[in-house]
Amino acid sequence: MIITQLKKDRLKEQRLQFLRSHQEAFDVESTHTLPLFEEFVMAVEGDCTIEPSCKVEEDKLIASRFNLFFRNKSQEWEKYLNKSLTFIRQVETRVGTQINYSLLGQFLGHNFDFSKVKEISAGIDLRGDLAESSLKIAIIIEDYPEKLETAFFLCDCIEKKDYLNNSVRHIGFDFYLDGRSEIELYASISEKDFSKPQSQHLVQRYFPKSLNPLEISKAFVIGLSKANSSPVIYYSLDKKKILSYFNLNDTAQRVHNFYQHQEIRPEVWVGVTKEELEKTRIDNIRLYYHKPFFADE
Repeated sequence: MIITQLKKDRLKEQRLQFLRSHQEAFDVESTHTLPLFEEFVMAVEGDCTIEPSCKVEEDKLIASRFNLFFRNKSQEWEKYLNKSLTFIRQVETRVGTQINYSLLGQFLGHNFDFSKVKEISAGIDLRGDLAESSLKIAIIIEDYPEKLETAFFLCDCIEKKDYLNNSVRHIGFDFYLDGRSEIELYASISEKDFSKPQSQHLVQRYFPKSLNPLEISKAFVIGLSKANSSPVIYYSLDKKKILSYFNLNDTAQRVHNFYQHQEIRPEVWVGVTKEELEKTRIDNIRLYYHKPFFADE
């Protein structure tokens, strides 16, 4: 019993240290919501993955961005969703704001079938302006066509359903601290699907004609949201090869240099728009890296 508790405490400390290393590297201030998120991460039982990320806007660096992915063999997804919502309500109470849950409520509806869920994550995206800060929940489903229909309707992109329907499984919700909420659909294509006609349609629709990163990407995702004027394209790439395909500005280079020396998964995610890809240098980009934490190690 004592050994088990020591292992749990050590795992919690490792998670906290991973979060803090990112904060220290990019001078992230411990404001309002961040300590609550740390407590939330520390309290998780079982396996999980932590994803820090940075959003670069020209020379501006937004680094207080974290996601927690639940990884538990018991697949108690309803419990994990409730834990995520409890965290959000704690933030709502502490900050004194009103969170708009309507989009999530409409998506879940009544008698949501959690056996169709494959993954749940929760996260934060904190800004200097409280109103622009947001909390996040994402749900990945499989073989749940009626909920996909609902998601397309809520995203106001039902016209895209015909060619995206088989690619969308990941539905994200952003809860802004000023009461706004957004839904984003992620169309995912893996390496084995690149040659399929539907995949080629997506490539032709959203990507520049000359796109070298596609050749070495193990997977890519297209994020569609009313909040983004242009779809965001996400690549899964070997962290050591990114500079061979993307000419990053100095701010993004700082982020890239940092995670090269971290004990993380070898692949990172890169998020850019089509317009950005067509430039000679990328000044607006999202960079994500991940570290899994296993309770039985």
